[in-house]
Amino acid sequence: MILENVTTPETPRGPGRPRDTAVEEAVLTATIELLTEFPSADEVTIAAITTRSGISRAAIYRRWSSREELLAAALDSVRSEVKTTFTGDLRVDLANSFAVGMVDVTGASGDLVRKRIVLGLQNDKVREASWQQHVSRRRVHLTEAMSEAQAAGTLDSSVDTDVLIDLIVGMSYYQFVVRGPSTADGADDRVRAAIELLWRGVQPRD
Repeated sequence: MILENVTTPETPRGPGRPRDTAVEEAVLTATIELLTEFPSADEVTIAAITTRSGISRAAIYRRWSSREELLAAALDSVRSEVKTTFTGDLRVDLANSFAVGMVDVTGASGDLVRKRIVLGLQNDKVREASWQQHVSRRRVHLTEAMSEAQAAGTLDSSVDTDVLIDLIVGMSYYQFVVRGPSTADGADDRVRAAIELLWRGVQPRD
């Protein structure tokens, strides 16, 4: 749930055939079911997905250019979506967003979160598809908010906002990968304290 939770509007589709959302949902649902059932993503083949979903191979490849792109889309589709509202106080907004948006690693959704991390480490194509098609797009609004804070003088203009986002997201992932689930004692406080510490380091210098 972390700050993959910052959402951006979808890019408007160009002219052409309208997207059949029912087909996409059927394919994504089938892929998620197979990822949950099989211990290895290697068993989640296009053939298995077509059998489970009832959607043809041709229809699948019209929507996703590769199996890896489909796997990335399916794993991304199950994330908990937490919309971030920017109030003008970026420090508070970041603390609230990341603390509330800590990754939920319980139950089936938690299993898929862990599988997404492992698969990203094992398969460069899945990792690249996840970054290019999903994660990087969700960072746009946060990058814009940081740029506005720099223009307003509340964030040092020399700060590389891309690196700052990586630091915050990395810290959040560390909490549930190493320290424990978001429900663990002190998890919320640690996230807020880490963001406060980072924020002090990126204040404008006199």
